[in-house]
Amino acid sequence: MRPLVALTLLAFAINAAAQEPPSPEAPPTPAAPVEAVPAPPPSPVVVNPPPQTNSAAVAVRAAPSPEYIGRWRTARALSVTGSVVNVLGTVLSLTSAIYIGVTDWPPSASSVLTPAKPSDVGPALAYAGASASAAGFILNAAGLGYEHHVLDKLGADPGRGLFSVGTTLGIMGFAGVGASYFFGLTNYLNPHDQGIAILATSLSGTALCAVAGILYAADSSKVKKAWLSLTTW
Repeated sequence: MRPLVALTLLAFAINAAAQEPPSPEAPPTPAAPVEAVPAPPPSPVVVNPPPQTNSAAVAVRAAPSPEYIGRWRTARALSVTGSVVNVLGTVLSLTSAIYIGVTDWPPSASSVLTPAKPSDVGPALAYAGASASAAGFILNAAGLGYEHHVLDKLGADPGRGLFSVGTTLGIMGFAGVGASYFFGLTNYLNPHDQGIAILATSLSGTALCAVAGILYAADSSKVKKAWLSLTTW
């Protein structure tokens, strides 16, 4: 009987333990909030501008005004006219040299029948050629110098190196032509020597003016390109 009572009490104890509510669990400890670290700002991208070329620099310049265009055309007309006259003078001087070579001028100073005179064909052609070359040089120098002046006002002058050298040689040639006029208009020499002096100074003056004209032509090409860069962009 005692074992039965003991089993009954054990069953009641187990049943009571099963019906007892569970103890409440402790609430979880909240995690500490994590502060957001702001991202560093992106570094700015530095773009180097391309180097400014001559064409870009020219594009910044303003187009020439009608006043400068008129000045340029006047200067260009003078320069071209001078070049043409200079070439004509060179051709006359070359003709003179060819004539002298073919005719074996001047004749002997003791020649009585055909004495050398300043008015002979050889000296006369050289005289005319030198005069034309000197006139062409003056026109060419004035026109090309004015072109440089116009471009300088517009900030596009390519430089005056060739122009300076050509002008120096042209002045020397002009002085030679002046010497030929001096010998032609004076009587310091006898007719034979006078003709030779005129021929020598005329041809040398023409040669120097011709070299100056070549340098001017090269400089004129540079100046024209500089002008076109202002008017064609």
